[in-house]
Amino acid sequence: MSDARAVSGKSQERWEKVYSTYYQALCFFAMKYLAVHAEAEDVVQNVFARLLEDREGSILFSGDLHLRHYLYKAVRNGCINVRNTSQLRGAVLEDLGQRWSETDAESSLFQDIVRAEMYRHILRAVNQLPDKTGEVFRLAYFEQKSNTEIADLLAISINTVKVHKNNAKKQLRVELKDLYPLLVWLMQGFFRNF
Repeated sequence: MSDARAVSGKSQERWEKVYSTYYQALCFFAMKYLAVHAEAEDVVQNVFARLLEDREGSILFSGDLHLRHYLYKAVRNGCINVRNTSQLRGAVLEDLGQRWSETDAESSLFQDIVRAEMYRHILRAVNQLPDKTGEVFRLAYFEQKSNTEIADLLAISINTVKVHKNNAKKQLRVELKDLYPLLVWLMQGFFRNF
């Protein structure tokens, strides 16, 4: 029984043979394109899932070589798609970072809107912090006060200031998880503009 016929058949045993024959090799192949093993496995599993879901038989193979060629090409394309998606996300974040660092004279309407929306999201999240933690965070990052200045203003110890700042960062990391990579960068200078 050839592997090509196995794919077009409905038998569980045939599917298991194709899977066990190619799975590890395809994962190894995918690792040449992707650095994360879990991503490589996901790509390979998606290829097998597409074959398994092809109940109408629209994917047909003329022999073992054709099946093998299809599997490797599908895995390669899946890996490229994963890399492109990751690179696109990174490029977008990098581009936004470069645009935000430009002078105000070069600022565009889009940049101003993005800044305002980002600020709105951050303010909403900061306002949800517990009272003292939110106050310490506002003084530290909105008003650029040092730990010593905050401790003096609120009549608390410097260590308490540090604890409140760390608690605020942890809570904001959860609340703004989708925006967190940009938030870290923004906290280095974004609030000085407001």
